[in-house]
Amino acid sequence: MNSMESFDLVVIGSGAGAMVAAQAARSGRNTALVEQGPMGGTCLNNGCIPSKMLIHPADMIRKIQEASMVGVHARIEKIDFPLIMRRMQRVVDEGRAQMEATIRSRENLTYYHERAEFIDEYILKAGSRTLTAPQFVIASGSRSLVPPIPGLEESGYLDNISLLDLKEPPRSLIIIGGGYIGCEYGHFFSAMGTEVTILGRSPRLLGGEDPEITSRLHESLSRYCRVLTGHEVLSVEKDGKSKVVSAKGFFDGQIRKFEAEQILLAAGRRSNSDILHPERTGVRTDRHGWIVADEYLQTSKKGIWAL
Repeated sequence: MNSMESFDLVVIGSGAGAMVAAQAARSGRNTALVEQGPMGGTCLNNGCIPSKMLIHPADMIRKIQEASMVGVHARIEKIDFPLIMRRMQRVVDEGRAQMEATIRSRENLTYYHERAEFIDEYILKAGSRTLTAPQFVIASGSRSLVPPIPGLEESGYLDNISLLDLKEPPRSLIIIGGGYIGCEYGHFFSAMGTEVTILGRSPRLLGGEDPEITSRLHESLSRYCRVLTGHEVLSVEKDGKSKVVSAKGFFDGQIRKFEAEQILLAAGRRSNSDILHPERTGVRTDRHGWIVADEYLQTSKKGIWAL
């Protein structure tokens, strides 16, 4: 193993972490930024930015379709799905290239495009290198939670990353999950002409939001999607080119079957801390693997923060 490389601060994760690293380097601190995936984290690559770029044309489609209610009669001639996807991808690629150029050219900042894990107190292994610092900021983010649904892995599914590579919209889609990712993409794909079914486990869509807002959302999405809340997915199976999802209603105990060409899994997120092993440097996680931090984002270990 190479000799230890010492820094004033090591930041893990280039989403929100990149801003912390750039600011620290600007103030003259010798900083390392470690990222195993694409620069920019979830927000730029497969979260906020691409999803909003897709939602915008979906909003325009719905406005045109509903314009007659205010006396404006218009119709949609064609939806160019490949162009919508290329436009989104171009903005993401340009944003990433710009960010990489900024990070690589900044003084006092060393960028490691490597998978990282803690191996001891204040010691991080990044690829073949070993880094140490008195202060760390962990911004390693989260990934899609894959629930242990029988048949799901074998049948195959899309998630918020793989759907961005689609060349054409599926004819029909079952979305497992009634959170914000499920709702956003229910809106998007239904506007693209896909027949969408949303199966939410919680009794309401967006369970953490204000009930008045979620009931309006339910009403609005139901005009274009089949929305079923309070449904637990039991299993998934392949039937020729289709996928069949069995789900049980919490309220009536009925088991219902739903069939579609494709499944989108949006059943929540899980922490990436299992890859990072923060416990080896004395950072406590909760029983679901999320790093425990106080109101100042400090972890249980002095000098280590988690965003």
